[in-house]
Amino acid sequence: MSSKDHAAEDRDLVIRASEGDIGAFTKLVRDNSSLVYRVALRILGSENAQDASQEVWVRVWKNIRNFRGESTFTTWLYRITVNTCLSARRKEARREELEYSGDEMPHLPEPPGVDADPEAAALSAERREEIEAALQHVRAEHRAALVLRHMEGLSYAEIAEILDVPDGTAKGWVSRGRAELLVALVQQRSQENTDEGEIS
Repeated sequence: MSSKDHAAEDRDLVIRASEGDIGAFTKLVRDNSSLVYRVALRILGSENAQDASQEVWVRVWKNIRNFRGESTFTTWLYRITVNTCLSARRKEARREELEYSGDEMPHLPEPPGVDADPEAAALSAERREEIEAALQHVRAEHRAALVLRHMEGLSYAEIAEILDVPDGTAKGWVSRGRAELLVALVQQRSQENTDEGEIS
């Protein structure tokens, strides 16, 4: 199905769901739940992604009558997902300020079908964990922009629409997010080398 056909089908499902058609809403959820979970996972980590995903669908159901079709349903869904995740991050940050938690960083689950090459699977999992841990050190807005650009493959115009900021701000946030991620990765590696030096 082309993206144009998909958008038309979504529009039809949204109209029906806004009139109370549970079957149409269920199909929207089924067709788009992987997008919601993927973005939540990358912004929040595995520990909070499932709860955030459920919160997104609650918000979509509550607000579906307000969807006017000025953007595609997918763009609207990205916006709700990102806003839900940013709100969850702010709550988490406030909670952590009150009570520091020494829990380990969350890990991304293994993708299906990586059993063929155990060495490549181990390296891939290690890299994902490294990036996931480093992403936690990127400011929430910058992280959201970075995830949408480099992990979801969206254009700067789409990111600007989803985050409700000018195009230049979206580009700046992606750029700053990338820089913060690189700094966090360098610091992680430097810390690992220091730790290994102390052990040997």
